[in-house]
Amino acid sequence: MERLEEHYEICPYCDNISLVESIEEGERVCCTNCGEVLTSIVKNPIIIPFIYACVSIFLFICSEILPFLGINKMGITANMSLMETATSMFVDNYEFLAVFIYCNMQLFPILCLICIIFVYGSILLKIKSNFFTKKAIKLFFHLKEWSMVEVFMIAILVSMIKLVSMVDIKIGDGFITFCLFLFFYVKTVSSVDKNYIWSKLIKKSNHEYFYDLKNFIGSRAADNQFILCQSCDSINKISNKKCVFCESKLNIRKKNSIQNCLALVIAAAIMLIPANVFPIMITNSLGNESTSTIFEGIVYMWDSGSYHIAAIIFIASIIVPISKILILLLLCYSVTKNKNTKVKLKTKLYGLTEFIGKWSMVDVFVVAILSALIKMGNLLSIYPGVAALSFCATVVLTMLAANSFDPRTLWSDVKDDF
Repeated sequence: MERLEEHYEICPYCDNISLVESIEEGERVCCTNCGEVLTSIVKNPIIIPFIYACVSIFLFICSEILPFLGINKMGITANMSLMETATSMFVDNYEFLAVFIYCNMQLFPILCLICIIFVYGSILLKIKSNFFTKKAIKLFFHLKEWSMVEVFMIAILVSMIKLVSMVDIKIGDGFITFCLFLFFYVKTVSSVDKNYIWSKLIKKSNHEYFYDLKNFIGSRAADNQFILCQSCDSINKISNKKCVFCESKLNIRKKNSIQNCLALVIAAAIMLIPANVFPIMITNSLGNESTSTIFEGIVYMWDSGSYHIAAIIFIASIIVPISKILILLLLCYSVTKNKNTKVKLKTKLYGLTEFIGKWSMVDVFVVAILSALIKMGNLLSIYPGVAALSFCATVVLTMLAANSFDPRTLWSDVKDDF
């Protein structure tokens, strides 16, 4: 049975030093100060992610090859492959959206799976960790938050509900294999713990550069001249320029965290205006062209009786972006004005912004799917509107803003929580 021996951890959210007793498969440990998860081990933590990743790649290839979705209206049929979700955007002169959708829905997930197979395969074959295995696991953790296959699946379901009253829908074998792919992909990604995999790669607990931090438990790492490596979660001295384990560059805090976050949040708020004012989708039916904004699409779904779908789109496209912007502004204000109160709640809010960020892409994916599938000339055709680009920019900017914010700054000068 796999296990992690007793070791020390620095929380990436509050900078608290904790002693983690040995943990076994199926267990996890949370920070005693802010409650965030520090490390965990799933059942069969080496073989399971490897097998899941292999199965996921096979299913994804099947999804690409097999017919995905088809429609029929008045004897005219149209079919869509998975790849056409992105390539159709090129035809409609939305190159940026095409590249973004392709990367987030296909390229990044596949690269993540390849990294998992390479790294875990090396561990299973007992190949000594090298430059390539370290780069592969770093790449995985960079790309996984930008992989949006689960968001894409929600968008497919929303699209099908929108179309059910307009056309006859035919589900292809590619759609079924994609559902299976999504299941195994999520299982693969969720089974990879950063601390555990780095420990297996470089045997951190047996490394000669190991600190005894028992006198600093419950205190802030930076106050005791220690720093957490953001790449491998290893403990280093502040005086180090690079991590002694993975050789990544070390910074005590993210550079210009507040300035970068504020700039990105303001840009996102500006882009949110045209995203809601201009049409996100253009429909041509029997030669009559009509447009719809995000809010008009929500009203249409509500009036059609699809209350759950209307609620999902409203939350993802209206509530989530606005909430992220307001939360990040609140966090920046708290740091700049030294409002170090209710820091645990604010840390939870920051974690929420990281989690929900990509789910706002549902509406953009819906437009991509519909514009790829509904191409029947004057009978019925759907095209993306300019708001799709603005809204996509809003999502990207808010995600970058959340990544640029350093939650450890919330805990500066907080004494009572340690």
